[in-house]
Amino acid sequence: MRSVFLLILDVIIVALALWAVAALVPGVEITGGPNISREWTFVAVAAVFILVNSVLGTLLRVLGLPLTCLTLGLFALVINAAVFAAVAWISQQIGLGLYIDGFWPALFGAIVLALVRWALSTLTEGLRRA
Repeated sequence: MRSVFLLILDVIIVALALWAVAALVPGVEITGGPNISREWTFVAVAAVFILVNSVLGTLLRVLGLPLTCLTLGLFALVINAAVFAAVAWISQQIGLGLYIDGFWPALFGAIVLALVRWALSTLTEGLRRA
C-alpha cells in the first residue's frame, strides 16, 4: 500500500513539474487529448514519463556512462533531453498532447523538469518517510 502511495505522489509531482515546463519553456506545449481534459493529460503524460524514464532513461544512462564521465556530467543533460523527447513522441503516438519543437526546447524542458521535480520531492520528503 505504501508503494502505491509513493507512486501516486511521484505522478503528481511529475505532473506539476510538466505544468511548470509547459508554462516556462517556449516550444513545449501540452494540450488535452480528444477525450481527456488538459489537467488529466498532465497526469497521463507524467505516468508515461515515469515509465519511460525508468526503462529507457536507465538504459541510456548506463550506455552513456563513458561519455558522461568524459564530459564531466554534461552528457547527462543530453540523455535527459533525449528521454524527454522520447516521452513526447510516445505521448503523441498514444493520443496525448505533449509537443516539443526541437532539441533546445527538449533540453531546457528537461532541465526545468529536473529542477522542479527535485524541489517538489524535497518539499514532500516528510510524506515519503511517514
